[in-house]
Amino acid sequence: MINEKKVAVMTRMAAYEAGRGKKDREICSFFRSDYVGFQLLKTWIAVTIAFCILTAIWLLYRIDEITSIFYAMDTDAMLALGKDVLIAYVILCAAYLSASWLIAHVAYGKAHRASVAFDRMLTELDGSEEEEE
Repeated sequence: MINEKKVAVMTRMAAYEAGRGKKDREICSFFRSDYVGFQLLKTWIAVTIAFCILTAIWLLYRIDEITSIFYAMDTDAMLALGKDVLIAYVILCAAYLSASWLIAHVAYGKAHRASVAFDRMLTELDGSEEEEE
């Protein structure tokens, strides 16, 4: 006889494995701190590259002002410009790294809960086989 309860559990398990299960297994293969740290590293690299590109575009847009500062050898203006760029970089990194930290923690938590639920379904399926015999 076909046990309808087992079929329902196996259907839910197959749907999970076919859909989100692969990604959840990949996420849960790391420790939480390793996964979050890796996501933060990727975010920091991407933010740094994007900031360099945007800074280069901004510098090209303001090239006449910047060249006049360099030709005048105005060290105070150069230091102020460097300080402004550094402050903008720190603020941008802080914002994106904070968002990335929060998103990575939530994603890991969801993946962990889903894998625990999957393990619970496996245990339920295993236990239902023993009851039948």
